[in-house]
Amino acid sequence: MLSATNVTKRYGKTTVLDAASLAIEPGMVTAVIGANGAGKSTLIKSVVGLIRFEGSITINGMDVARDGRRAREMVGYVPQDPAFHSDLTVSETAHFYANLRRLPATRALAAIETAGLEAHAGKKAGALSGGMRQRLALAIAQLADPPVLVLDEPAAGLDVSARLDLRRLVAEQRTAGKAILLSTHWLEDVPYVADNALVLDQGKTVYAGPATGLSAASAAGSKLFLRLNGHSPEAMTLLERMPAAGSIARSGDWVVVSCAATDKARMVEALVGAGIGILDFRVEEASVDAAVLHLQSLRGNLS
Repeated sequence: MLSATNVTKRYGKTTVLDAASLAIEPGMVTAVIGANGAGKSTLIKSVVGLIRFEGSITINGMDVARDGRRAREMVGYVPQDPAFHSDLTVSETAHFYANLRRLPATRALAAIETAGLEAHAGKKAGALSGGMRQRLALAIAQLADPPVLVLDEPAAGLDVSARLDLRRLVAEQRTAGKAILLSTHWLEDVPYVADNALVLDQGKTVYAGPATGLSAASAAGSKLFLRLNGHSPEAMTLLERMPAAGSIARSGDWVVVSCAATDKARMVEALVGAGIGILDFRVEEASVDAAVLHLQSLRGNLS
């Protein structure tokens, strides 16, 4: 449904995207990962035809460079920071964009329902939370029921609850058979939302393959900060026996555990199961920069 081959973008002598390739079938999600400046948005903008590029991109067999208008008709695009008229309601916004695209009012209603915004249809767009704004942007992107969705940093600026909500939305669209390309710098979200991953660093591909493989390759994990009810010594002894735990240290009233992003819940479950009360906790999420460095070192060892 979406294929990109050796996509390259240069500005003068500077190469910001160097021969990136991917392929997405219907009902699949590919995540493009990287720190700021890695080339994620450049690839996204190339796919939706906003900038010129070298290489080849086709959407349902249509060449983006040669037949951009028809190719774009197959794509629903959600930009990183969607802008709406703040004084229009959710319903009015959906109808406004439907009219621009000469679509019937029934499509606006259907898009609102698909995005789960029925209860907020009368709310002004300017009063929406970050998560609800992303829902509205997704509703607008789906007005014409496109087979391909392209999401540029959809989780940027969202809190944990809204990010979980976004995961569910992406999963629903995958189940509906959409081919989905999304960019993100939230490494922890990837195994939950994507089938495949493309990791970029300064425009170059560091990793391309299954999202589960990226999770396993990423030695750079999370840090779990736990404030315990006077049971720090027992907790540290328990955690030291867990293979998934990395370094363990005390910082005042807190126990700090380094672990893979996917093992955080296991740490908490072990402590609760042992009767150790947790007064408070916070998470320092896995660093994309550190993961990229680790992936580069793995690639260097294999070459």
